[in-house]
Amino acid sequence: MSIENITAEKKKVADSLPIFAEHDSPSVRSYTALKDNDLLPLLRSVKSGCAGMQRNITTNNGSPCRLFGGGSVRFLPLSDAISQGLMRPEDIFSENYDKLSAINQGYFNDGFYLGVPENYQSDKMINVLHTGDRDFNVRNLYSIGNNSSAKILENFVVTGNSSVSHGTVIKVGENSSLDYFLLEDEENTELSYLERTIVMGRYSTLRIHHLSLPGKKSISRFRTIQVGEHAESWYYGAALGKKKEHLDLEVYTDHRAIHGKNNTAFKGILGGSSSLIFRGFIKIGEKAFKVESLLLANLLLLTKEAAGNALPVLEIFNGEVKAKHGESVSNISEEELTYLMSRGLDLRTAKKAVIEGFISPIIYPLPEDISRKYLQIVEEVIGND
Repeated sequence: MSIENITAEKKKVADSLPIFAEHDSPSVRSYTALKDNDLLPLLRSVKSGCAGMQRNITTNNGSPCRLFGGGSVRFLPLSDAISQGLMRPEDIFSENYDKLSAINQGYFNDGFYLGVPENYQSDKMINVLHTGDRDFNVRNLYSIGNNSSAKILENFVVTGNSSVSHGTVIKVGENSSLDYFLLEDEENTELSYLERTIVMGRYSTLRIHHLSLPGKKSISRFRTIQVGEHAESWYYGAALGKKKEHLDLEVYTDHRAIHGKNNTAFKGILGGSSSLIFRGFIKIGEKAFKVESLLLANLLLLTKEAAGNALPVLEIFNGEVKAKHGESVSNISEEELTYLMSRGLDLRTAKKAVIEGFISPIIYPLPEDISRKYLQIVEEVIGND
């Protein structure tokens, strides 16, 4: 089936779905206010193209810029990857989670294929920079071959009060490992929808490091699907709200095979009048025996105007599993500040120490230059309050 035929069907679904649907389950209930006008830029976005060659693997408004192939790592447009037999058209699609997901899959107009071959072993980071200054709606495929070990860093820098929809399917092959770093800098977006669907093979491992600076309305979805036995995944995420940003984040782990393991840990720091809803979802299927899955989420509110909520959802369909969750929403303790200030710290420095201690478990594993940049943003959050 061609991409055109599949997208035609996806468009029908997207057009038929309401913006909001009433559900009993908090895992699918809508928490972000959307209007028809919010979605129009995603329905009308057009292919952009790139001006000139770039130094790194770069996209501009969703269009792949620096193209290369024939080496170990392949980076090329979807149409070229299909014609060369590197992927099938259906590989870039997933189930429709909601209207925004359907719009991304039915109305995308560009995208690329990033392929890591079998038996690839390298500690070198594969850097992908996404830039944008206008509305765009794209979909991509990352393919990690069997028996490989790779590190991928994605960095978003979006300006111009744009509306952005960015969906990617990531396939991790058997006996392979992927360290995936995703840095969202979308402070200037009107609406941002980001979706990552990761499909894991037998004995594969996945580590996601996700840092978010949300825009006015940011909706992010991570769906990890363990289809192979003995798959192991980790999600370490953090988000910072400084002014009036809103982030709607869902982290969903779907265990479909035996002996799977998962660890989800999220930290949110909210200043100004920013808001955040975190939904952690663990699903363990009927045949997914001997699974171990953990979900933790902690939100720290720095002002009275900031708002946060953490919702855990566990769906377990067999009795031979270990699963647990823990969530908290709190303010900085006056006792902590008093203690630190009694040791000679001023109020600002004491706040910084508390916040850095709160977020350090998430950013500590990151490369030094990334963690240093994020700590600088923590200073901005404190400065705004």
